[in-house]
Amino acid sequence: MFKELLLFLGLATLFVLFSVQLYSQDISQKNISQQLELRHDNDFFMLTDRYYSSGLFLTYRKRLSKGISKTDQEQLDFTIGQEVYTPSQTQSTNSAVFDRPYAGFSGLKATWSRSRADHLYQISALIGIAGLNSGAGGFQRWYHRAIAISDSPLWIDELNDSFHLNFYFSYVKEWEIVPNPFGVRFALKPNLALGSRDIYAEPEAIFYFGRRNEVAKTIAYDQIGSTDREIYFALRASYRSVFYNGLIEGNLFGDNSPVLKEPSNGIWRLGFDFYHRFQRNDYKFGLRYNSAETQLSQKHKYVMLSYGLRF
Repeated sequence: MFKELLLFLGLATLFVLFSVQLYSQDISQKNISQQLELRHDNDFFMLTDRYYSSGLFLTYRKRLSKGISKTDQEQLDFTIGQEVYTPSQTQSTNSAVFDRPYAGFSGLKATWSRSRADHLYQISALIGIAGLNSGAGGFQRWYHRAIAISDSPLWIDELNDSFHLNFYFSYVKEWEIVPNPFGVRFALKPNLALGSRDIYAEPEAIFYFGRRNEVAKTIAYDQIGSTDREIYFALRASYRSVFYNGLIEGNLFGDNSPVLKEPSNGIWRLGFDFYHRFQRNDYKFGLRYNSAETQLSQKHKYVMLSYGLRF
């Protein structure tokens, strides 16, 4: 379990060193085609430690000079990540009272996107492992011991190890209501997931307020290739119709884990974002809320923080 931790810390260290080196170079260069981004999600900032407790993600993005389309912008993203999920009863040794199982997930996601000024298509493939060998439980216990803020979750009766393969599809259509500098934009973004980990349909509506680039060049959809400044906030809302959740019900193709629960059929998801792009630097802050994911659980809030350097 410590190999995954050492790998992530090593990659994060390389990312920081590489970022410092790149930042010292000429920032006036406009031909930007790559990015490294480090993101951390955590509910600790909301004074809780349950459900989706934390996530760590390292992403490399590449703008394609030649792709399938001769007119649209295309991009590839590769993300290595680890997610931690716990019940609210983190100090209980009686798993019968859990409102969801302990679940860790580590995986690699590859994403292809194709975009124009007002719309975007995105397809992702995720492979990974859930359970003890994901290293998530060990990482969270180490984290709690290292910062000594609260007692570490006990990780009793965690999901069994299982391999997962999932596909994600999304489409964005956007309308400009008011132009920059204080622009207003509205977007519709239907999302679909199919695989052993997630099966859901999730239509999403988003309002953007502030100075923002068009769809093919904006940080809003993780698009790179422009140094034009952006500073704006966003309000988003979606309703996820859940048909299967492998981190609550276990693997779709069979699972005899000691704790399995039934997910809620539908989840409301709300969010607030503040994004800033300055020269080569992308800064993101997000606040997320979702309604109960199981019949026994409660609503949940967490914070997203990320920094990306384009080169």
